Amino acid sequence: MSILKKNQNGFKGIKQTIEQFIPPIISELIKSNSAAESHPKYSTYQEALKLCTTNAYEEAELIEVILKKTKRFSDNFNEQTAIISNTNAYSLLSLINPVIESKSNHIKVLDFGGACGAHYFQLRNLLDKRLKLSWIVVETPEMVKQAKVLETDELSFTSDFELAVNKLGEIDLLHTSGTLQCVEKPYEYLTQILQTNAKWILFNRLGLNKLDRDVITIHSSKLSWNGIGDLPEGYTDRWIRYPFNFPSESKFVNKIREHYAITAKFEDKSGMYNVKGEDIIGYGLLCQRHKA
Repeated sequence: MSILKKNQNGFKGIKQTIEQFIPPIISELIKSNSAAESHPKYSTYQEALKLCTTNAYEEAELIEVILKKTKRFSDNFNEQTAIISNTNAYSLLSLINPVIESKSNHIKVLDFGGACGAHYFQLRNLLDKRLKLSWIVVETPEMVKQAKVLETDELSFTSDFELAVNKLGEIDLLHTSGTLQCVEKPYEYLTQILQTNAKWILFNRLGLNKLDRDVITIHSSKLSWNGIGDLPEGYTDRWIRYPFNFPSESKFVNKIREHYAITAKFEDKSGMYNVKGEDIIGYGLLCQRHKA
């Protein structure tokens, strides 16, 4: 069966879906390529955290904004039609197809760092309704607490990674988008991800250091940049600061290759920015589990 819904104007909503495809905790991570001088380096994640917004990624107003944006998007999506103006949309859509082409009626997705589930709502409206989804978002405890109101018979939220893995059983697709730059110990989370034995893993919006070392900085974003869509009424836009990791590219990629074959690499610089004295690069990877 055709897994994509079509209408007279082409694939409905693909431009919106691809440009924001499965965002992490931060939907539009980098709005501009900031000057390198504005991103000093720190010895530890905790050192950087002390200089950031209180509670950083679990800041209450930040989560409220992401939740309200996601709910608004999910409520209105059926009425939206977009004309594709960026050919990268086709390229990224083609990356998704191998994940689901062998699944005729049901796919299981673990969305690591998927905020309030915007990724699910985007793709659900593009996929044939006959294709069933089991979609679990793994997020911070406070994000999960707020996002519970958006749960459906297909979509659920948890802060317990192991619980999500056990509930899904065999995972067809594990997706993470920019999230590994946000956590204190990215290699530990990468190990957890690889040990799920998911059939496919999509690492979207990576930011890595081409030099053989890890880099810890602070990233600043506007409140309005977080989540999908415009800032809801009643909120004043302001800057929020978060600790940010750029792992060593060689160490990160070599770890992936121990368990997975990299079947596609695509340019995506939205999860990176310049850091003085470092060679930060951005891209995405689609990986397939090694065959036994």
